[in-house]
Amino acid sequence: MFGLGASGVVGAAMCGVGVVRVLVLALAALIFVIAYLVTPSPGKATYDAAAFRPIEAMRAAALIAVIATGGYASPLLALLAVPIVMSWTMVGPHVRDAVFAALTLAVVLAWFAYAAPSPELSVGEFAVLAIWSTILAIWVTGRRIAQLVATQRSQAGCLSRVREGALVDAEKRRRGMELTTTKLAHELKNPLAAIKSLVQVEANKASDEKSQRRLDIVLGEVDRMASLLRGYLDLARPMFEASVASVQLGELMTDVSNLVVGRAEAAGVQLMLDGEDGALRADAGLLKEAIVNVVCNSIEATPRGGRVTVSYSYGERGTSIVVRDTGRGMTKETASRVGTPFFSTREGGTGLGVVIAKTAIAQHGGTLEYDSAPGTGTTATIALPVDLHEPRRASA
Repeated sequence: MFGLGASGVVGAAMCGVGVVRVLVLALAALIFVIAYLVTPSPGKATYDAAAFRPIEAMRAAALIAVIATGGYASPLLALLAVPIVMSWTMVGPHVRDAVFAALTLAVVLAWFAYAAPSPELSVGEFAVLAIWSTILAIWVTGRRIAQLVATQRSQAGCLSRVREGALVDAEKRRRGMELTTTKLAHELKNPLAAIKSLVQVEANKASDEKSQRRLDIVLGEVDRMASLLRGYLDLARPMFEASVASVQLGELMTDVSNLVVGRAEAAGVQLMLDGEDGALRADAGLLKEAIVNVVCNSIEATPRGGRVTVSYSYGERGTSIVVRDTGRGMTKETASRVGTPFFSTREGGTGLGVVIAKTAIAQHGGTLEYDSAPGTGTTATIALPVDLHEPRRASA
């Protein structure tokens, strides 16, 4: 826009316009361009009085340019059409028709005032015809533009209604999922309780240590399934308050290893656990569930013969739990989407396990991040803040 304004000033200078007039044209062009740039775009339903001030400035600048280059005979007379057309796209149709009627009346009166029986047009008659033709062109063009703006407003209204409808539908689906999840938890609660009771009976009758250990793992898995159902419910309800207590990191990680070692053996995956012990202030159940979900995902992503390494550290910067696997890996884009509800790299998976893990870790003020590349495996890092560390008691 500034280039166009400058080109008009340069063109006037090349045509022999005086220095004073060129400076006046430069000032008018600057005002015109700045006012054009700050004028509100068409498309709003209504405009306040402040919205028309830039158009008034454009009109004043155009008048200055016209007066400086010959008045009625100025070649820049068409510039007056710009602010008029822009204002017509911002007012209602009744205002446009009223303004057009007033301009028509003014032109007719001017014609009778300047017209005289003569075979040739006088300067006044020429000016009246020029202004009238400009007004007609403005009215036709402005009316067309106004119709296009009205169409855009209508389309924007339709899109807004579609968006609102989609939001309402999404809310209905969310409520439907909440009801379905609640019903599912209720329906599965009794069968899980029955299974747990039967396994406990068999565990009490176990004759050897190996069978006892296996049945204990089954009991642990039943409890984990019940906890998983509660996790599904947490997706439909606000997060509940964590039950914080003193937790030994080493014992917690040993419990995690005991819960997942059976899956690792069944999948033919080597599971390795190593780390530094320390005391945390955390909800042991929530934190263990989160770590189990992360480790199980790594086991499922690792082919037979692969390895999953779980290492944990306890230091001045906080607690870190790193789960590395030798699986197929993921692209950066896929890794960034892990943890999104209903997104999973596993066929038939829901991705809710990672969501639940992230939720539990976030409740502890921590983070869960994935780093991966195709063919190089995946590294999941759980970082817990140092604020969770149990304060060390001074020795006597």
